Amino acid sequence: MEYLLSLNRFEIDKNNLKNKIKSLDNSSSLKDEDNNILLNSRLEAEKFISFQEISRIIIIFSNWKDFNFRTLKEDCLKLCKNKNIKNYFIETKFYDKVPISSKSIYRHINPYLKHENILIDSDKGQIINIEFKKFDNKLKYRLGYSYQKLFNKVNPIKVNMQKFVVVLENPSLVTEVSDFLRLCWIFNLPLYIITKDKSSFERLLKKAKEETKGIDYSKFELKISNELPKLYTLVGFSKHSLQNEKEMKNILLKQNKIALVFGDDKYGLTQDTRDKLNYSFRLTPDIKKPLRASQALSYVLGFYTAYNI
Repeated sequence: MEYLLSLNRFEIDKNNLKNKIKSLDNSSSLKDEDNNILLNSRLEAEKFISFQEISRIIIIFSNWKDFNFRTLKEDCLKLCKNKNIKNYFIETKFYDKVPISSKSIYRHINPYLKHENILIDSDKGQIINIEFKKFDNKLKYRLGYSYQKLFNKVNPIKVNMQKFVVVLENPSLVTEVSDFLRLCWIFNLPLYIITKDKSSFERLLKKAKEETKGIDYSKFELKISNELPKLYTLVGFSKHSLQNEKEMKNILLKQNKIALVFGDDKYGLTQDTRDKLNYSFRLTPDIKKPLRASQALSYVLGFYTAYNI
């Protein structure tokens, strides 16, 4: 099989990586290609994905061909039928500036495959990888395919966090808001901002969003309110609380709907909010230097995850 090994961008000794590959398959052949390595090997791709130098593996289906839309569509259909691909999504890479775009590729291929009942599925579909490059000023394409575990190189734990919402009261720092946005996006958690000055917070939010690229805010559940969410068990955190992780464990595991409530890094929770909490816990063995609010959220989510994997 012929594989395109995409490399991570940290410092890499290619010769060292090649020696590792050779130790698995001494009959393999390797060729440098941009920030990639082209590998011919008798072994399955899964044998190589554990190397940290490798970010993703693409299996080559057809090598560089003269580009036209008709040939490309036919090749994609041939790939899907040959590899029994029923669901897919397309990834493109352009090595040179060309007068076509990814969107134009999608517009040609997607209806063509749909007609054969081969459907788009960006979450679970196999990857159709198409690269474009000029050779002697002539545009060519290379077609490959991959799987989620080879292309995204992930083995995520699956923990149901649907019982939780996150509440942040009166944030005043851009970094604080951006940290909460990032954490809630990663764990797919709704974020409630409690503030009495909505216009001031929205200015803060605009800057925080600029620092958190990659978040699709059309899919992010963010609510700005002057009241705590109702119908939730309100769980807050303070270095002055007497209860610790031992008691927190039972609450997190037993309660069905929980709002994790955090105060501003400068001033903490207001007295009014503290009085409304159902439970309050102190975190970590040492409170001389308490955690920042976003660090505390990470700690609590990690604590809950540890008991649910």
